[in-house]
Amino acid sequence: MKQKLFTKTFTLTPGECNGQQEMSLSFLVGRIIKVASMHAELWGVGYDKMIEKRTAWVLSRLSIEMKRFPAINENYTLETWIEDYNTRFSTRNMAVLDSKGEVCGYVRTIWLVLDLEARRTANMEELNELRSLVLDRPCPIEPPTRVRVENGEKIDSFKVRYSDIDLNRHVNSARYVEYLLNQYPFEWYDNNRITRFEIAYAHEARPGIDIDVYREMTTDSDHSLELRHDGNTLCRSRIIFAQRSEPVRVPFHE
Repeated sequence: MKQKLFTKTFTLTPGECNGQQEMSLSFLVGRIIKVASMHAELWGVGYDKMIEKRTAWVLSRLSIEMKRFPAINENYTLETWIEDYNTRFSTRNMAVLDSKGEVCGYVRTIWLVLDLEARRTANMEELNELRSLVLDRPCPIEPPTRVRVENGEKIDSFKVRYSDIDLNRHVNSARYVEYLLNQYPFEWYDNNRITRFEIAYAHEARPGIDIDVYREMTTDSDHSLELRHDGNTLCRSRIIFAQRSEPVRVPFHE
């Protein structure tokens, strides 16, 4: 019988931590993709099966709310389940738990199937068996909203390079997150933490293209960002920050 709920436990090693000695948001996105892929493999709709038809699962939208991020050498668990499925997309949720089973945060994701030859969204009708694997379990955070960056200021430009590209020959989903997080100075994260993050992927970023970054700040803690190429939207994101109760201090680096 196929598991409707899939669980995977990891340990956050020192080499996987950021400068604040905790899990980075981009690393968490990578783990989300890994666990989703592992669950899909168990159902027989993972990479090996999809690539036979020249298709692949791609992350379309993502929202994350975190009370806290796992810290160095801490065990953490990702639980994942399918909330909804139709011929256009699949909605997958996750819970991030600490070693005591307490919730660190929740995740909502929306996945599409990409036709690797045509480079466009494929019809998912052949995967209709996934309807029977939907789990009636609520996810307490809001779905991704429709982010707008209408009056954004251009704050950065850069070129897509070799290490940004994944096996589908476009920018890795987690790399977009790094692009966005890199728009803030290192010290910002010593004093602020991310409580909610949303991203909606619009178009593929391919090798060698130039990317412009625009940002619009609704408040000091609520920021919307957009990555563009030749004026076309690649992705839109919203980041909500909260001030840390105490600034991060790492004594042996001061």
